[in-house]
Amino acid sequence: MNYIATVDGRTYRVDIGENNLTLDGAPVEIDLQSIDGGFHYSLLVGASSHEVFVERCEDVCFVSLGGQRYRVEIDDERARRLGERRATVEEAGDAELTSPMPGVVVAVLVEIGQEVRTGEGLLILEAMKMENEIRAMRTGVIEAVHVTPGQRVSQGDVLVRVGS
Repeated sequence: MNYIATVDGRTYRVDIGENNLTLDGAPVEIDLQSIDGGFHYSLLVGASSHEVFVERCEDVCFVSLGGQRYRVEIDDERARRLGERRATVEEAGDAELTSPMPGVVVAVLVEIGQEVRTGEGLLILEAMKMENEIRAMRTGVIEAVHVTPGQRVSQGDVLVRVGS
């Protein structure tokens, strides 16, 4: 899997294979193990051992390592390219917002006919015991809401349609 990781504004290409990892094309020997089944990890990079804490906040993670706290954003390279292509196509017409992951709709924050701006919250989706705010990908008017609170959704299911 190929990812784009942005750490405090600096971008890296991360390729994760079955038994290997490369960072900007250079192989890296790592071992990452959860200590508590949650946000506390043991990280081995080569022969160096590190204690790592990870906090998830909406679209971003904060990673504490060696007394420093880093802002980390991870994008799947394929999804990023698809999103860029989709944004170009959708600028001219309706945009369908799909579920980024399987989960349960906790709340719908908009209704048909409501005007929304890019980044505005549309609904709350619970996945893996975390509530995620799903936001508008463009400015427009809500043309359809395809989900209701309590409804289970799969990755890729259409949630909301935003028109021009």
